[in-house]
Amino acid sequence: MNRDRKLVLLIFALTFGYSLLRYIVFKGVSVEQIPVYITNKAVSWTGLILLGLAPLIHVNRRRTIGQAGFLFVILHVIMSLMIFNSVYFAKFYSEVGYLLWQAEASMLAGAVGTVLLLKLFVHVGENNNHNGSLILGLGRLILILTGAHLGLMGYRSWSDAEHWPGHLPPITLLSFLTVIVLLGLRQLRR
Repeated sequence: MNRDRKLVLLIFALTFGYSLLRYIVFKGVSVEQIPVYITNKAVSWTGLILLGLAPLIHVNRRRTIGQAGFLFVILHVIMSLMIFNSVYFAKFYSEVGYLLWQAEASMLAGAVGTVLLLKLFVHVGENNNHNGSLILGLGRLILILTGAHLGLMGYRSWSDAEHWPGHLPPITLLSFLTVIVLLGLRQLRR
C-alpha cells in the first residue's frame, strides 16, 4: 500500500474513531446509525482535511490526495441527502416543518462550495501539466464556504461545552477549526 493510501486511511480511521467515541459511546446514538449517520461525520471531516492538505504537500502527491478528498466530499453530499430530514436534524427545522434560515444558509454555502469544488476538479483534470496551483483563489473560497456551512450548522452547540457528550467537541466545531488552520497555513505559504 502506498503512502498516500495510508495517509487517507489513517485520517479516516482517526475521524471515524472520534465519531464512534463521541456519538456511540458518549452520546448513546444507536449502533444502527453507524452505516450512514456516524460514518458521514467521518467522511465529511476526512474530505475536508484531505482537500485542505492537498495544496500544502509535495506537488507529486497533490492530485492523489486532492482526488481522494473530492471523492470523500461527494460521498458526504450523497450520504447527507439520504438522511436529511427532521428526524435526524430536528434542530434545523421550525415547528411547522420549514428549514430555519441558518440551515438554509448553511445548505446554500455547502451546495455552492460543492459546485465550485466540481469546477476545480474538472479544471485540474483537464490540465495535464498541472503544477498544483489552483484557479486563483478558488480553493480559498471553497474553504470559506465550507467554514460558513459548518458555522451556520453548528454554532449554537459550540459554546455549550457542559453538554458535549464525553466533553468531546462537536465535529462541526473541529471541522470549522480545521478550516481556520488550513486557511492560516495557506496564508503562511504565500
